[in-house]
Amino acid sequence: MAKVNLRSVFPSLPKTERGKAIVLGADPKGETFLYSNGNNIFIRDINNAAKCDIYSEHTTSCTVAAYSPSRFYIASGDASGKVRIWDTVNPEHVLKNEFHVLGGGVRDISWASDNTKLAVVGEGKQLCAKVITADSGNTVGDLSGHNGTVNSVSYKATRPFRLVTAGEDMRTQFYEGPPFKYKQQNMEHTNFVNCVRFSPKGEFYITGGADGKAYVYDGTTSDQLGTLGDKAHNGGIYALEFSADGKEVLTVSGDKSAKIWNVADPKNAQEVVTFSFGNQISDMMVGCLWSGNNLITVSLDGFISFLDRNNPSTPSKVLKGHNKPVTALALSPDRSTIYSSGLEAVSASKDKVNANIYILSVLICHTNQVLEMVAVGDSLISVSMDDTIRFTSLSSRQYGSEACKLPSQPRAVAALPSGVAVVCCESHIAVVEKGNIMFQQQVKFGPTCVGIHSDGSTVAFGGQSDLHIFELSGTALKGVRVIKTEDDVMRVKFSPDGAMLAVCTGSKRWTYVYDISDDYKQMFRNTKQTGKIFSLDWSPNSQYYATGSLDGSLAVWCLDTAFNKQLLCLKGDAHKKSSVSQLLWLGDNTLVTASSDCSIKLWNLVQ
Repeated sequence: MAKVNLRSVFPSLPKTERGKAIVLGADPKGETFLYSNGNNIFIRDINNAAKCDIYSEHTTSCTVAAYSPSRFYIASGDASGKVRIWDTVNPEHVLKNEFHVLGGGVRDISWASDNTKLAVVGEGKQLCAKVITADSGNTVGDLSGHNGTVNSVSYKATRPFRLVTAGEDMRTQFYEGPPFKYKQQNMEHTNFVNCVRFSPKGEFYITGGADGKAYVYDGTTSDQLGTLGDKAHNGGIYALEFSADGKEVLTVSGDKSAKIWNVADPKNAQEVVTFSFGNQISDMMVGCLWSGNNLITVSLDGFISFLDRNNPSTPSKVLKGHNKPVTALALSPDRSTIYSSGLEAVSASKDKVNANIYILSVLICHTNQVLEMVAVGDSLISVSMDDTIRFTSLSSRQYGSEACKLPSQPRAVAALPSGVAVVCCESHIAVVEKGNIMFQQQVKFGPTCVGIHSDGSTVAFGGQSDLHIFELSGTALKGVRVIKTEDDVMRVKFSPDGAMLAVCTGSKRWTYVYDISDDYKQMFRNTKQTGKIFSLDWSPNSQYYATGSLDGSLAVWCLDTAFNKQLLCLKGDAHKKSSVSQLLWLGDNTLVTASSDCSIKLWNLVQ
């Protein structure tokens, strides 16, 4: 039986929130790094942007993940206060243990150097910080003392072991152990303390706060040694990370800058270099990581920047993409470029398809969620929940004045090579040319989707339990027939050779193929997926079509008589525990899928 193999991944970016730090997980070998979005933990390769493993076993939103020092395990926390410890050796990521540690979301996790214990901090009604054993989840000491949420924790890697926490009560707590007990608190900060980290050898630790200040403390006694400048940043410090030798530290701030400090003498820290970013709110820095020679920062828009200390004004590499579900995909006429958009609404990502997927640019399109897109000629035509249709120039990557208000909220769009677009709206169908509505008609069948025949003369609209066929003459539509279906139509698509029409439905999960030359006779009907079918597309040679489902599966169907018009292959976990909301064929053996997990994946069909 044929199968689809994953070729590359264009993964989600980290989920960010203004005023809140994110924690990137460091790989002890320096090969990957960790971050979270939705119910997923992303294990992303540092050197290959298209290589990413996704862990999807949490039942609620993930918040943080941390490698054990041995690298054999990852501990990940979520919004419910649970911590899962799972193996990194096997592709299945076998679960070792799961513990309900806190009464609210986990903010940070720090492992003991012997891999046997981990400190967990975050939100809760009572205790917001605990140290537990990795094998049994038993508490090791008492980390009480904070009044409110604890943002950060660091476990000293060398003897004598110490532990320090940082909280929204503007204080840091210092503990001796194990078993851990309160030793001292420091209250130099005048606002939330967002982060704390011990140096690699444990001689000292540094705290960073929303007051823009960073304090240096002795790693054994917790006595203050100094500060990073009079004021390290003009905005709040959200994260800091040490170099491997502990002689330098990277800090990032809401003032849209990152800095490297020389802390070889912790009593007299010196600023080494300042990295400058843009002037937009989205350029605020909320997370960082120092892994080997890689200086990594995360901005409020989720973009991941690799800094070049020899060129502080320009990052050496920036990983862009989505950090909200992808709701629309389009393919350029020459099939070399993918356009994607999502709940971000204002951004459409332009990705070039070669051996992998690379993002080229960001296009500003709409002010609300993009529902569907199609690329024809030099135009990217998109419809959005802002009730408009827009025509964006692909060559200039700028949208112009060719946009118009639609009669009701749009659901889908299809277009001819000439740029004439057919739109189905909540209660209307319309034809738009060069930004002007040339035809509109109010309908009662509840349009859900639209497809145009390759000859440009026939249009199919999906409706509530029926399929509506219209003739397109110039820019006018005329209904010619109605075909009953057993369920609401989710997608319609004419085959590239113009011989067939494929239809997929909702709750009953049926897939239909109609023979156009035989008066739309039903030539195929089947179902194999267990959830609503959200996406459908034909291969360029019209031999295969693929469907994507709410259950996260990808099915490829073959209409060649040699295969007896059957299911060719089914990838049940194409997007594990997420829906396959969009799919496209790039070639006769290559597909691309997009999902509510905010990721885009490239697949090869192997027979």
